[in-house]
Parts: sequence; structure tokens; C-alpha cells
Amino acid sequence: MLSNLFVQVVCIDIMSKTMINNLYPLSREPRERLKDFWVNMLKLVAVLAVTILFTELLLRAGIGTQSLLMVYMLSVLVISSITPTYIHGIMAALFCTFTFDFLVTEPRMNFSFTIGAPITLFTMLVATFITSTLIIQMKSQAQLAMEREQRAQLLYEINQKLLAARDTAAIVSLSSDYLISHLKRSVIFYTKDLQPSEDGAYVQAYQNADCSVFHTPKEKKNVHRIFQKTAFESPLSTDDEPGPDVYYVSVSAKGNVLGVIGIDCRGQPISQTSLTFVQMLAGQTALALELQYLADERSHILVDAEKEKMRGTLLRAISHDLRTPLTSILGASATILDQQDMPPETRSSLAAGIKEDAQWLIRVVENLLTVTRISQENAAVTKSVEAAEEVIAQAVAIVRKRFPDHFIHVHVPDELMLVPMDATLISQVLINLLENAVKNSPPGSLVLVDLKKQGAFATFEINDNGNGIPEALLDNLFEIHTSAEARAVDAAKGMGIGLSICKTIVQAHGGTIEGCNRKKGGAKFIFRLPLQEGNEVG
Repeated sequence: MLSNLFVQVVCIDIMSKTMINNLYPLSREPRERLKDFWVNMLKLVAVLAVTILFTELLLRAGIGTQSLLMVYMLSVLVISSITPTYIHGIMAALFCTFTFDFLVTEPRMNFSFTIGAPITLFTMLVATFITSTLIIQMKSQAQLAMEREQRAQLLYEINQKLLAARDTAAIVSLSSDYLISHLKRSVIFYTKDLQPSEDGAYVQAYQNADCSVFHTPKEKKNVHRIFQKTAFESPLSTDDEPGPDVYYVSVSAKGNVLGVIGIDCRGQPISQTSLTFVQMLAGQTALALELQYLADERSHILVDAEKEKMRGTLLRAISHDLRTPLTSILGASATILDQQDMPPETRSSLAAGIKEDAQWLIRVVENLLTVTRISQENAAVTKSVEAAEEVIAQAVAIVRKRFPDHFIHVHVPDELMLVPMDATLISQVLINLLENAVKNSPPGSLVLVDLKKQGAFATFEINDNGNGIPEALLDNLFEIHTSAEARAVDAAKGMGIGLSICKTIVQAHGGTIEGCNRKKGGAKFIFRLPLQEGNEVG
């Protein structure tokens, strides 16, 4: 009977060795698994040693054998509860059975192999199996619950950060960072279907790993098939055949493939648990990308709508305000042609009016062409280093010739100030601002132009002694206006586009412009230009 029981114990031991692989995953290093095994063996030996010492003390105190058997049973339960595998509980049952028979039963210090020994061994083994099974199940459930909670917290954190991301690059980078951190592998993220000659994708390597596997023609074809929704799935590796070098997960929303995530699987297959995490992350990334695409589309629609609104406002302003000079030119020219005998002074006055209106029309056309050219996407201003004093002198000379009744005083620093700019465009800004100052100031008043260096910027300041800027216009002073009050502030003869052109030109140079009222009366306009390339105001 005892031999049969030992055969059963051996079979149970073989079964327990197969179970240990589930409790010590194969993905762990063999050295770590061996270390855990011997740590649990030390726990077993320690509990057995304490049990032997304690039972020896109880024997000397006259405690009966049946009571001491309970102590050994308790030690088996303790060992089963503090070790994670069946094998340690079985070894504890064997050791406790033979130790009890050798140290406790009569004759002591000898194996008696009475009928009670097999029963004791069987009882301990059954108790070990029941206790170990319950404890292992509880630990597994607790571990599984903990992993689920951690995964839920991680996915919630990822979801919050993804929704807070402001562009596609930030979403992709955030997703890739979490994948690398969780999987310990290199990752590639495609946000569009690539042409055969393109390499445009987000690649992040794990610990400077080689990412050339992502750029092979075979992998590009696989990615293309996913974007084209062709039946494709990267299989997980099995024991019989190796898995793919790259495992792909589609980032899809509403049936549309928004991206493809590629994971480096060379050398080690991806586990089903990790795959589940990747798929959940791909779903959250798809939601974030879809929201970002919708936001970008909405932004483009709003920009287009604003452009259409500005274009309509500009056309209404032009059609309304060009009538005055054109009517004046038509009337003056008709008068000259119809009245051949008019006095020379009248003829000269009408001709001067025609010239002035024609000059204004030329300036309007130049302003409109400037706005059109600079407002185009990807349009760049051609800059060259110019002496700011010379640009100011040219603009002041033009305005003085047109308005000889006003005094314009210029103050410049002693040191020559060289500024990278388009001299023609900046001269146009100065002319528009000076005309504003002159036309909104009484005849004979002083207009002050001040040039100074402030840090990394050249500051141009124009002050007048006019009526100032209405408070209602200070917040949107540089927008195109059609109201009479706004047109009275702008020098573009009622069109309300002069200040808008100034802002467009200055911002194209990487500078800023602002306007305000002076404490002593009048208005003040200030614009700043960077003294060096790369110092543009953000």
C-alpha cells in the first residue's frame, strides 16, 4: 500500500513540474525562475526547522502524539500558503510525514512504517492539494484583478493625454511612447498610405535598436495592403513556425483606416496579453486621431469662411469707396474736354485733382497686390539687410511732398541700425502710418517718427497730435472696416484697409504692430522688426 502511495506521489510530482511553467512564465529568464524556486525551498526548510524544534519542546513537555501531528499538519498548510507552486506543498507533505514518523512516533529516531504513516501522508497530500489549489486560485485572481486595474488606469491615463494632444504628431508620439514602455520593443506608426518611394512614418526605437526591418519592400507592401483594406493579418508565432518580423495593428474608426502600428517582433513573439493592450491602445488612438482630423477640418472650414468673409468685405469696401475718386476723375476730365475756353488756373486745378486721385488709386492697387501676395500660403518675404534710417527717409520724403503743410520730425540713434527687411514693403508701412497721422491731425501740427533699438528688435514709432483712436476700435484696430468711424481713422481714403496691410507686412517680417492713444492727445503706432533672422516674435 505504501509503495502504491509513493507511485502516486511521484506522478503528482511530475504533474506539479508541468504546472510550475504556468506559475513561472516562460517569458521570464531561466535564472530568475531558478532563483524563485530556491527562495521558496529556503522558506520550506525554515518552516520545517521551526516545526521540528517546536514539536521537540512539546514532546519534552509531555504533549501527546496526536497533538503533535496537528502541528505538522499546520506546517504543511503554512508552506502551501507561502509558496506559489504545488511542488513545494508536496515536498512539505513528504518531509513532514517521514519526519513525524522518524522523530515523533515510537520508536523514535527510527522509521516504523506503521499503518498510520500512509494515512498521515495521504491526509497531508490531500490537505496540501486543497490548500495550494485555493491559495493559487486566490493569488491568480488577485493578480489578474490587479493587472486589470493597472491596465484600466493606464488606458484611462493614455486616453486623457491623447484627447489633450493638439496635433497628429503629438498623438502618434504619445501612443508610440506608451507602446515602447509597455512592450520594450521598437515601434513604427504610419498615418497615411505610403508610396513605394516614400519613407514618411514615425519610428521610435527601443534602446537604440535597429529599425531597418520596418523599411523593407515586404513590410511596405504589408502596410499598403492594410490601408487598402485587403485581407491581411500578421499571425502570432507558434512552436512550429516563426512569427512575423513586424506585427501590424490597424488604427481604424468607422471603417476607415486612419493609421497602422507596426511592432518589432524579431527574436521574441508578442504575447496575447500584450496584443490585447495594443489593440485597446489602437482603439483609443483611432478616436483621438478622428477627433483631431475633425478639428483640423473644422479649422480649415473656419479659415476658408473667414477668408471669404474678408474677401467679401474687401470687395464691398473697394466697390463703395472707389466710386468717389473715379467719379471725381470722370467729372474733372469731362469738364476739361467740354469747356475748352476755361481759365488756365481752373484747368490746372482740375488736372491736379485728377493726378492726386490717380496717385491714390495707384497706391490702393499696390496695397491690394501686396496683401494678395503676402497672404498666399507658403509665401515668403525676400529680405535683405537695409539701413532703417534710409527707409524712413524715403517714406518721409514721399509724405512731405504730398502733404507740405505738415511738419514731420525724425529722430534716429547715432549708431547705424541695419535691419533685415523688404525695404519696399516696410516703406509702404511707414507711408500708410504717416498718412494716417497727417490726415488725422490739424494742418501745421507736428508728426514725430522715432527709431530706437530695444533688445533684439528695431522699434519704429509714429506719434501725431490728432483726435486719437476711438475706444471702440482699439481691440480690432488692424482689421478691415467699413464703418464711417473706422474709415476716418484709416488713411486709405475711407477703405479701411491701410492698417490691415501694415499688420500683414509686419507679421510677414516676424514682427509686431500695435496702436494706442497718447496721454497728451493724439495717436501712437509702434511696430517692431527683428534685428536678426530667427528672432521672430512667436
